[in-house]
Amino acid sequence: MLRCGRNWRPASVKRVIETFETSTRVAQVATDAGNGFLKGIGNPAGPMSLVAELVAGELAAWIGLIIPDFSIIHVTGIDIPFGNGAHVQHGPAFISREIDGFGGNGGPDFIRKISNPSDIAKLVVFDTWIRNADRCHPDPENYPPNYDNLFFTPNGQKYELVALDHSQGFIESGIEAALSDPYVLEDDQVYGFFPEFAALIDYTSVTAAVARLRQIDTAQVQEIVDSIPPQWGISSGTRVVLRNVICERANRVANYISAKLLSNPGLEV
Repeated sequence: MLRCGRNWRPASVKRVIETFETSTRVAQVATDAGNGFLKGIGNPAGPMSLVAELVAGELAAWIGLIIPDFSIIHVTGIDIPFGNGAHVQHGPAFISREIDGFGGNGGPDFIRKISNPSDIAKLVVFDTWIRNADRCHPDPENYPPNYDNLFFTPNGQKYELVALDHSQGFIESGIEAALSDPYVLEDDQVYGFFPEFAALIDYTSVTAAVARLRQIDTAQVQEIVDSIPPQWGISSGTRVVLRNVICERANRVANYISAKLLSNPGLEV
C-alpha cells in the first residue's frame, strides 16, 4: 500500500508562511490539515525534484525509516512565491507534514541520544540506494555533510532519527539522459555516511537493512512509479527506466554495501 496521503491528506493551501532559498524554493504553508512544506511545479530544480521526493518517500517508508507524513496537494487559487519573482504553477505539488524536532547541527549530541540506532545503517543503505548526495556526499572533503538533512524528533528523553528531504535522489539534474547514464547503476560509492555514524554501524543493523533491500520487487516499484502525477511531465518511457534503475540499484547495493560498511565504513575496500 502506498504511503502518500495515507495518514495525512490536506486538501488546500490556506496561506504561505515562508519561502526558503533552497534548490526547490520549498515553502512552508498552512493547509486545512495543518502546516507543511511544499515543493511545486516550476521550481528551479525541475520536475525530477518532485518525482524524487515522492518516490524516495515511498521507498523510505518501505525500507522502514521514520519519515514525516507526505501527500500530493492541488495548488489552486493561491500564489505561492518561489522568492525569485516566479510562483508555483497551479496543479499537484508535493507536501510533507511539519513535525516537531531539531535539525542535525547538534551533531554528536543528538546522534548519541537516538532511540532508533539501527536506523543509522538503514539510512546509509537507503541514501546509497537512491544516490542521495544531499545529506552526506561520498566525497565529504569537497562536499561538506549537510547536517540540516538530519532531523531528530523528541521521544521521551531521547530522539528519533527522521529521514527527510530527498529532492536530489537518483540524479542531480535532468531526467531521461541522466537516468540512462550507465554510472547511475555502476556507482558503488557509499552515500549518507556522516562521520558520527561510524560508532553505530554494526553487523546486525547492516544485515537487516540489506535483507530488506533484497525484498524489493518490480510490482512494488511499479505501483510507486505509477503514482507520479502526469502533470509532472514524466513520460511513460522515463517511468520504465526509473523503475528499472530503482530495482537494479537495490540488487547492486545489496551486493556491495555490507563489505564497505563493516570492513572500512564509508571508504573503498
